[in-house]
Amino acid sequence: MEKHDVDLANGTEPKQHFPSQSEKPAATHHEPLSAKRPTLPFVADPTHDPEDRSRNIKYSDSDKSDIQSNNDTRVGDMTDIQNASKRPEAAGTTGRKKLNTTQTVIIFITNEVGIGILSLPSALNTLGFFPGILCIVVMGMLSLYTAYNLIQYWRKYPYMLNIVDYGRVLGGPWVEGIFAVGFLINMALICASAVVTLTIGLNTVSEHATCSVVFTVVAAVAMWALCVPHSMRFVSWASWPCTASIVCMLVIVLISLGVQGPRNPDLPLNLKAIGNPSFTQAVSAFLNIAFAYTGNQAFPTVLAEMENPSRDFPRAVTIEKCITTTIYVVVASTIYALAGENVTSPAIGSLQITMAKVAYGVAFLGLLGTGLIFGMTSARYLHVFFMRHVHLIQRGQSGRRASVASDPSRGRRSSLAMPEASKKTEWAVWIFAVTLFWFVVWILSNAIPVFNSLLNISSSLLLSWFTWGVTVLFWFHLNWNGRWRSSGKKIAVAALNVFILIIVFFMMVPGMYASIAALMAVFDDPNQQELVGKMHVKAISWTNVTCLQSSYGLDERRFGVRAITFAQMPVQTNSAFTVVIAL
Repeated sequence: MEKHDVDLANGTEPKQHFPSQSEKPAATHHEPLSAKRPTLPFVADPTHDPEDRSRNIKYSDSDKSDIQSNNDTRVGDMTDIQNASKRPEAAGTTGRKKLNTTQTVIIFITNEVGIGILSLPSALNTLGFFPGILCIVVMGMLSLYTAYNLIQYWRKYPYMLNIVDYGRVLGGPWVEGIFAVGFLINMALICASAVVTLTIGLNTVSEHATCSVVFTVVAAVAMWALCVPHSMRFVSWASWPCTASIVCMLVIVLISLGVQGPRNPDLPLNLKAIGNPSFTQAVSAFLNIAFAYTGNQAFPTVLAEMENPSRDFPRAVTIEKCITTTIYVVVASTIYALAGENVTSPAIGSLQITMAKVAYGVAFLGLLGTGLIFGMTSARYLHVFFMRHVHLIQRGQSGRRASVASDPSRGRRSSLAMPEASKKTEWAVWIFAVTLFWFVVWILSNAIPVFNSLLNISSSLLLSWFTWGVTVLFWFHLNWNGRWRSSGKKIAVAALNVFILIIVFFMMVPGMYASIAALMAVFDDPNQQELVGKMHVKAISWTNVTCLQSSYGLDERRFGVRAITFAQMPVQTNSAFTVVIAL
C-alpha cells in the first residue's frame, strides 16, 4: 500500500495523493478500487485507538506514514462499519462485542419495563382513560424515532462508546462535560428510585421488621453486587429472570384485582374517559408516562457492544418498543379499569395487603434488573473515564485530548481494550467506579421524599433531554448546512424534530414547576406537618441517624403502603443539615 504523509501528533488527515494519468491502473487490473484509495486514518475502524503506540512507533512527528495496522480494515467500504462482526479486532477487544439481536432486545426490555410501569395506571386516573392511552402510544412512537436518530448518528461517527462521547462529537469538550454531569445525575436518580421502590417492597413484605435505612443499604448493596461483573453479556443473561419477574408481578396484580378487587372494594371506581386534572396534576401524570420510556439514554452503551449495530440495532429497538408499548397499554388500562380512582402509585399499593406482599416479593428481581442495567451503564462510563485518565497519567501526558468534533477522522478517543493497563489496575478502577456510583445513589435514596416526586424531578430535569432532546440535536448536526431543507421529506422530518424539542421544553420548565409544587404539597399536608413537628423534638445528625418507628408509633395504616418519609430541616447542631428517616 502506498504511504502518504500524515501528522499523527496533531491528528491531521493524510495528504491526498492524486495519481497522474500514467499511474492509473490498466483495465485488466483486478485489484479492488478501495485498495487504491488513500487510507483515511481510523474512519472505517471504530475499534481503533488514535493514541495507539503501535501506529506511532519508529516514526518521528515530521515523517509518519499511514501504514496499515492489524486493526485496520478495507478502507472505503461501508461494510467496514456496518458488518462489525466481520472486522478483525485487536486481541484486547476480542469477545467484547458479542450481543446479538435477541440479547439486545431482552436488555432493552429490562431497561424499560420496570419501575415506570407501576405509575402508568395512576397517570390514566389523572388524565382520563383515552388521553392517558394516547400519551402512552405517542410517547412510545417518539421514543422509537429518537432511538433511530441514535443509530443514524452512530453510523456517521462509529467510534463512540456512550452518550457522553456523543456529546463530545456534537460540541467538543464543553458539551462533553455537560453531558457527563447530566448523564450521571440522571442515572443516579433513576437508580435511587429503584432503591426506594425495593425498600418499599422490603418494608411491605417484612411488615417493617427493621429500620428503612437498613433496607436501603440492603437494596443498594444487592444492586452494587450485580454490577460487579464487567460484562454486557452477563447483563443479557441476568435480564431474562429480571424481565420474567416483572411479567409475573403484573400477572399477579391483574389476577388479584380481578378476583379480590382493590384495597377498598366498597369505594366506587369512578372511571373517567377524559379527566379534569389541574395543571400540576396533568404534568405530573405526563412525566410519569415519560419516565416509562427512559431506556434510550442507555442504548448507546449497549450499541457499542453489539456485533452488527447498523443492521441489528434498528431491528432490536423496533421489536422492543412494540413489545413495551403493548405491555404498557394493556397493563395500564386493565389495572385502571379494575381499580378505578383507588389506584395508587406504584400500582401494587392498590392490592389487598397479602397480595401486595406477594407481588412485591415476586418483583424484587425486576427491581434489581433496573438497577443492574442503569447502574452498569453508569459504571461503564465512569470506568472508561477513569481508565482514560489513568492511561494518560501512565504515559506522562496531560489530560487534554484532541477534539473529535473538529476532526472526526481522529476516530474513537479510547478503545474498548486498555492494553497499557494491567488487569489488576483495570479491575481496581472498575470496582472503584461501581462502588462510587452506588454510594452516591444510596445517599440520594435517603434524601428525596416520595416515590412520585423522585420520578417527576428526574423526568422533568434530565430525562426529557437525554431521552428525546439530545437526539434532536444529533439529527440537526447531521443535516446542517441546508441539508434539512433539501427536500420535502427532510423538511417534514425537521418539523417533527422541532415538535419533539417543544415537548422537551414543556417537560423541562413546567415539569420542574409541577414537580416542586408536588414536593412542597407533601409538607403542606397536615399529617406531614404533624410528623415534622414531632421530628423537631428529637433532632439527630446525619452521622447518627435514628429510626423513629418505635418512638412515635408511625405505622402503615396511617401513611399507606408508600410509608417512607424523608424530611430535611436546618437545626442548631454542628451538622449542616439533619436527615430524619421515619417509617
